[in-house]
Amino acid sequence: MTTTPSTTIITNLRNATAATANTLKSAGASGIDMPGMLALVLSKANELKVCLTLIARATDTSDPNLAELNNILASLS
Repeated sequence: MTTTPSTTIITNLRNATAATANTLKSAGASGIDMPGMLALVLSKANELKVCLTLIARATDTSDPNLAELNNILASLS
């Protein structure tokens, strides 16, 4: 499988872990809710998977975009 920027980003999101205490402290000082933002990103990645699945179902098999859609969806699994 060829790795594209899209699949790399999504794969890295799946591998994200909780922030360290120093990161949380620094983010908090800047008014950033780090745990909340990470949870939001992960939920949006899930929504992306749902949307891409629907698009892939409606994409003609001869459409070259189908291979890329399937590549991205595979990285979300």
